[in-house]
Amino acid sequence: MLKFNMISLLLITKNKEEAKKYLFKEIVKKNDLFFEIIPEKKEYSINNIKNLWSETKIFNKSKRIYFLANFHIASLEAQNAFLKLLEEPPKNVLFVITTDNQNKLLSTIVSRTKIINLNKKVSTENDLDKDKKKLLETFLKDKNLNLIKSYELSIDDIILFFKEKLIKENKKSYSIILKEALKIKNLLENNNLNSQLAFDHLFIYIKKILNFKK
Repeated sequence: MLKFNMISLLLITKNKEEAKKYLFKEIVKKNDLFFEIIPEKKEYSINNIKNLWSETKIFNKSKRIYFLANFHIASLEAQNAFLKLLEEPPKNVLFVITTDNQNKLLSTIVSRTKIINLNKKVSTENDLDKDKKKLLETFLKDKNLNLIKSYELSIDDIILFFKEKLIKENKKSYSIILKEALKIKNLLENNNLNSQLAFDHLFIYIKKILNFKK
């Protein structure tokens, strides 16, 4: 059973009803509020997203789940606007989108979601290598930078690790670290950023956050 958390979900399926059946079995609890967003005409528009922004910024003590089926039909403008919501989701809000093919969505949207392939009934994300996971778990305990420098880790390894940690423990510190890792991933992919300096910065940042955020 998945825990409710602030990482948005991306369900891979062609069948909207299958997605809703999964949600009400695994995610939606008795006192949760469930809303299905209907696209304007043939696509999710920027107005859909603006309305979502306005509605979700108003705090509600109940958990709210917003369901957007076949989000690949969203306009590029709407996807970019929705990305900002994914980066800083409102409290007690979970966004769930579906698509039949994740490659139809912006990669930045995909990277900020937990992917669940309902066609296979498993996550499409590969499990993190056991040795890498053990290394990062050890780092979390003593935060010794020398542990990290002799190992080869990718930015995707780090993102996957903290996604899994956030889903299991839902700590604010992991959410902050994940956001910074995603920011660095974007910089590495779109700018001439020195990878070693980027990783040094990230692990120093992680050490700082874990020292101060309890």
